[in-house]
Amino acid sequence: MGNGSKNVKHEETGLSVSDQGTGELAPSGAMASAQHEIQSAIIVAQRFRRNEETAYGRLMKSCTRPTFAEEATYSFPRGGATVEGPSVNLAREFARIWGNIRYGLEIVREDEESRQIRGWAWDLETNAKVSAEDEFKKLIFRKQGGWVKPDERDLRELTNRRGAILIRNCLLQVLPKDFVEDAILRVKQTLKDGAASDPDAAKKRILSAFSEFNITGEMLGEFLGHAVAQATPDEVAGLRGIYQSIRDGNSTWADYREPAKAEPEKAAVKVTPSEDENRGHGNEGLTLDDDEPTELQTAKTMRRKGGKS
Repeated sequence: MGNGSKNVKHEETGLSVSDQGTGELAPSGAMASAQHEIQSAIIVAQRFRRNEETAYGRLMKSCTRPTFAEEATYSFPRGGATVEGPSVNLAREFARIWGNIRYGLEIVREDEESRQIRGWAWDLETNAKVSAEDEFKKLIFRKQGGWVKPDERDLRELTNRRGAILIRNCLLQVLPKDFVEDAILRVKQTLKDGAASDPDAAKKRILSAFSEFNITGEMLGEFLGHAVAQATPDEVAGLRGIYQSIRDGNSTWADYREPAKAEPEKAAVKVTPSEDENRGHGNEGLTLDDDEPTELQTAKTMRRKGGKS
């Protein structure tokens, strides 16, 4: 074997393998350029550090914009409770305002049946980097046909939708939590103020938004327990969070199909008398009325038992 070196380029990774007996990998031009870009970004971030008070004020100002507020939060039911949080739109806007943050999405592994992706966020000032991965089947659901293989466009949309959730979660781990919570409160107030100042227009926008998913006003009325026209500003704001959750892929309308119902009143407990003298229940032949005090019910029970003996 000669002393000359041999360079072999790996088409998939973009790395040039240098065969000089050392087994080392020499970075290609594209990889070296990306490395230089990151190093430059870190230097700039250290020289021009963010002003947190200014960023906070800009974030609060963004949350007063009605169109942004409509897409800033999500809401979906889980385990009998309602889960609320910031949407990917709020996370991206905060990252833009916060500055010196990079984030992205990449495909880690792929075959004919599934795809694995990784989302990441990197604070260049603090050098805090967070990544998260997700693996999913290359399938989409059609009303007519069930689960089918997606075409290129549908697969791209599926990847972007699931990737957006990864990016949101990563960004929220490097951004100040208390700033995010304040932003959510300001967004809710913006939605309530808008619904209160022009309720008819707010309700029309809600109906128009849900129509994208073939969700009608009657379906929304069943969920609320009354017509959308009678919705309060709080309910309109809540519907906006539900819409954004469905749009982001956090939930589907099937998760909200149970209509809002008032808690049923407790009915009187009526027990049918047993033909046997004693079946061990101890309350055969009794009718308990919730309106009567427990002591009075107990006295009646004792009198009836005494009458039998």
